[in-house]
Amino acid sequence: MASDPDHVAAAADADSVDDWLRSLLPGRDLGGSTQQVFSLMMSQPAKASFAPAAELAELAGTSVSSVTRLAQRLGYAGWPDLQRDLRSRYLAHLSMLEVSETHSTEESPFRASLRQDADSLATSLRNLDEQRITRVAEILASSENIYVTAQGSFAAIGHALVHNVHIAGYPVRQLLDSPTMIANHIARMTAADTLVVCSYWRLYDVAVIAAAEAKARGAKVIVLADNISPALEKSADEIVLTPAEGTSFFPSLTAAMAAQQGIVATLARVNPARTRKSLTATEDSWQTFKLLHRSVPRIQPLS
Repeated sequence: MASDPDHVAAAADADSVDDWLRSLLPGRDLGGSTQQVFSLMMSQPAKASFAPAAELAELAGTSVSSVTRLAQRLGYAGWPDLQRDLRSRYLAHLSMLEVSETHSTEESPFRASLRQDADSLATSLRNLDEQRITRVAEILASSENIYVTAQGSFAAIGHALVHNVHIAGYPVRQLLDSPTMIANHIARMTAADTLVVCSYWRLYDVAVIAAAEAKARGAKVIVLADNISPALEKSADEIVLTPAEGTSFFPSLTAAMAAQQGIVATLARVNPARTRKSLTATEDSWQTFKLLHRSVPRIQPLS
């Protein structure tokens, strides 16, 4: 059973910063000062995406504590976490030139990039739910077939994920930067399969359609992203969010790469005997094909 393309298109149309902010409000009544901050975020998302809490409070004619209370009322620990999500959604609607022009710093570009990546890794370590990662690993371990799709520079994340999952001993295929290949394989997906969608920064239509089609065929869908679009969220069984903000015209792969490594490390613990057997077979094959400049001693499987 195929998905409804009109429904997918409607979800994409609703995928704006304003719509996301409104989605945080159901069941939450805002007071006067917090409403002022919220209204400023709605009317000036560019300013709110980068302004410190004190500056935002001044613009809204209120206090820093009101900014903090708003973030907490919307389900965040504080303003930095809310602003990070706001900024990722704001940047997702900009062109590469516009993204480049939003970043200005007195630091060297090199140091600024490293500092941003360090912050993204710290945020991921603080915010990622290990129980969710365990559920993702268990879904992968129970799948008859695992497919990974990613586009653009983030195909590197998909490629690394496929490489590591395969070596860990699980059946996985890459559907990277190839809409035709994606369409061909998803047409044959079943409830025993899993699709992993790597989607960061700007959302590709092929990712939305692939997730919806896989879900309609009963497959599990895991989304790895920096922000979740309603168009993808409706198809996802599990969502793993990591920052992807860079300091130039392109996003950063660092936190996303770390997250996929953490997922595979967790997967390797689900069935250690299976993974050990696969590692041994892979090492033997690499030596047979003389792939490495320096060989390693052959490891005898544990009895």
